[in-house]
Amino acid sequence: MRPGDALTVNAKTSEASYAETITSSAFIRAGKLRMMDPLLTTTVTVACDTRPGTYPVLLHGAGDVGPEEHPFRWARVRVEATDEAARRVCRNKVRKLSPPSLEERWAPDRTWPQSEWDVRTFRAGSRVTITDNYDEGSDGDITLTSRAFTDRSVLRGARAVLTATTTLRCDSAPGVYVVYRHDADQAGPGKPWARLRITPAAPGKACAAQQGAEHSAGTFRTSTVAWAAGGVLLAAAVGTALLLRANSRRAPSA
Repeated sequence: MRPGDALTVNAKTSEASYAETITSSAFIRAGKLRMMDPLLTTTVTVACDTRPGTYPVLLHGAGDVGPEEHPFRWARVRVEATDEAARRVCRNKVRKLSPPSLEERWAPDRTWPQSEWDVRTFRAGSRVTITDNYDEGSDGDITLTSRAFTDRSVLRGARAVLTATTTLRCDSAPGVYVVYRHDADQAGPGKPWARLRITPAAPGKACAAQQGAEHSAGTFRTSTVAWAAGGVLLAAAVGTALLLRANSRRAPSA
C-alpha cells in the first residue's frame, strides 16, 4: 500500500465478529466491521505521513472501551516509500474523501432489523413485520413511527422477541425512510432505530383500496367542515331574523 490508498477489508464471520473495529498506526482512523452478507467489511485509508515499513493491524472487540482491553494482533500492512510531492497530493485527496457508507446488507432469512443500518427493501403498500431481539420484558412499551407507515406500531411479545406489523403507505416516494423508536418512559422525539428502502407499489387491489379509503376519509372531513360552516351561517341568519322581529315589536307606533 502507499500513503492515501484505501484498503477494503473483508472477513468471514468465523474470522471476526460484527461491529468489531480494526486499527493501525498506519491508518487515518479505525474501521468498523459492518455486515455486507455474506462478509463483514470495512474500508480504511493509509495516512499520508506514514513512513515505509510493515505495521500491525489490531482487531478490537465490539465491547472494548478502555485501555485495559487487549486487542488481537490480526493482520499486517506494508507501506511503500513515497516522496514529498506524492504526500501533498495525498493530503489533498484525503480531504475530499466521502464519508463511509453506513448501510448494511444482512441475509434475507434474518429478521428485520438486525441493526440501525440494516436497510431492507419493500414495495410501497406492503405489509411488513418488525422484530426486536433486545428488549425482553418491554411488551407494549415501545412504539415505532415512520413517514412510510400508515399507523403507529407497538412492539408486543411476552418473551425475548417483540414484534409489530404495519402497512407501508402506497403514496410513499421511492427512497430510504427512517423508523423512530419511542419508549414509554422517555419524553421528546423518538430516536432513529431502523431504516428501510421503498420501491414503487405493485399494481393490484391493495393500494387501490388504501388510496380509496384515504380519499373517502378526506371527503368525509371536508363535508363535515362544510356542514359545520353552513350551520354557523344558518344559526347567524336565524339569530338576525329573531333580533329584527324583537326590535320591530318594541318600536313605537306612529
